Amino acid sequence: MTPRCTHIPTGLPAERAMAISAGVPELRTDRLRLRAARLADLPAWNELLVPDTAGHLGGPHDAEDAWNAFCVYVAGWALHGHGLWAVDQRDTGETLGFVHVGLEWGDAEPELGWMFLPGARGQGYATEAARAARDWAFDEGGLQTLVSYVHPDNTASAALARRLGAAPDAQNHYDLPGAIAFTHRPEALQ
Repeated sequence: MTPRCTHIPTGLPAERAMAISAGVPELRTDRLRLRAARLADLPAWNELLVPDTAGHLGGPHDAEDAWNAFCVYVAGWALHGHGLWAVDQRDTGETLGFVHVGLEWGDAEPELGWMFLPGARGQGYATEAARAARDWAFDEGGLQTLVSYVHPDNTASAALARRLGAAPDAQNHYDLPGAIAFTHRPEALQ
């Protein structure tokens, strides 16, 4: 049985949810649209996190863990003024993955993170989306630094952080042993 909390609302609750989501800035790049995440995106989110096959920090995750993480990132918009975007391919509307500027319990700084479905990897989508989210955070989001926490075995994410101009920073920390913290600063934009 599917938990009630994951059912897509209808009627007045759906209208309220849409009104709240309308406050999330929509970002566009040449190929992508970053938009408010919604319950309809939960299957894609779960594909990434349940089971954790992509090397995301804190895994493996079950469906409840994935739901809780989804809620934390979506709620970031109301609590911190930044949060989770779903990333769609502009031409087709296909959801490719997610990017976020968020704060989890153990984060020392706001985090710039990205997760993309297997079919969307290796095509530059993550770099394009993360760059758009990072630029928004510095230009419009009022943030001065961001950190990307990368599992030491996730060489693709480490390379992406470096492409964005981030550098490993031993001063930043995370409560998961072994995580590499890459710090993004406006003066190092790439």
